[in-house]
Amino acid sequence: MAELEHKKELLQIIKTFNAAIISSRLYSFEHPQVKRYIEETFIELDRLLMIRQEISLIVVGNNLVFRNQTIQGNGPNVRQFINILQEKKIDHISFLANLPKSGLYALIQDISSSKTTELKSTEHIKLGKVEVRVEDNPFPQDQLSFEEYSEKMDQLLSLRDTTLQEIKEIYNSIKQSKKRIDVRGIENMVSTFIKGFAHGINPISMLASLKSADEYTFTHVINVCILTMSQAESLGFSGEKLFQIGVASVMHDAGKLFIPEEILNKPGTLTLEERAIIETHTTKGARYILGLEDIPQVAVLGALEHHIRYDGTGYPAMQKQWSPNIVSQMIAIADVFDAMRSRRSYKEPKSKEFIIKILQEDKGTAFNPFLVDNFIKLIKG
Repeated sequence: MAELEHKKELLQIIKTFNAAIISSRLYSFEHPQVKRYIEETFIELDRLLMIRQEISLIVVGNNLVFRNQTIQGNGPNVRQFINILQEKKIDHISFLANLPKSGLYALIQDISSSKTTELKSTEHIKLGKVEVRVEDNPFPQDQLSFEEYSEKMDQLLSLRDTTLQEIKEIYNSIKQSKKRIDVRGIENMVSTFIKGFAHGINPISMLASLKSADEYTFTHVINVCILTMSQAESLGFSGEKLFQIGVASVMHDAGKLFIPEEILNKPGTLTLEERAIIETHTTKGARYILGLEDIPQVAVLGALEHHIRYDGTGYPAMQKQWSPNIVSQMIAIADVFDAMRSRRSYKEPKSKEFIIKILQEDKGTAFNPFLVDNFIKLIKG
């Protein structure tokens, strides 16, 4: 994999950020040394924000992740930075372009203070928690009776089935006409799904079952959507970003609608020629989505990249230094999980334990190891 972009600048930001916090706690926030460290942090941040527009750092376990890659060689500065964030229950911090110096001063003052118990996001600094919560009952029993919980669960499953039907109609429309669909239908569907999405629910309990062989594509899409959005939400994605991830996961397999059914549903081993045809679904899907108006760019990447492995192999073949988007990597894990657990005419479903074993074995090669660990925590229980 390519060396982490902007690693040197990030490490310098982390180093001076830590120094400002520690110095403030040792002396006082008004100490000249504290102000010097804050100034140095701001200069580096401002310089990098001119290039990137947004700098998001996510704590995953004992690792710090930037742009879906861990900052390699976690030295004392990175470990200290993680400890400082976790101390304040911060697992996801994003700095946005045009960050005012006063905003950074206020953040460091709040983190340094022992009196500050809860930090809040601002216009240019977004703070979040990465909580992987696995609950059979997403609705606390001390607040809901069993009847209320059952009613809520029925509502969620009804919403899933409605969404499944809408996905079926969208995919059939693409398949029959091959024309450009109105993406507002997808957007409305995903927005409705997000509103009813249960925070903290074990996504396994929401997955749809395959009713007939010809419905596999639609059932698979809704399940990949559920699994991907659950993973994204647990990593702190919300609002517009979670919405875009939902659209991307719904559209990730659109290219299969341009592949002959006799190849897609063929029992037994595919020929090399048939395999090559199936592999074109990624580029065909991306090309189709590119022609849609007002579609999130990440949907194009999701369609194109969900079969590119974490180590850069897979298909379609890309440049040597190509790194799949983190959304594509989340979709890839959900895609494999649901495909392996589904019964097809030519294969029996695999157990959850078997699939988890495969995901763990393929960490670092096929899949992002941190996303795999997070996904497994999410679905266990």
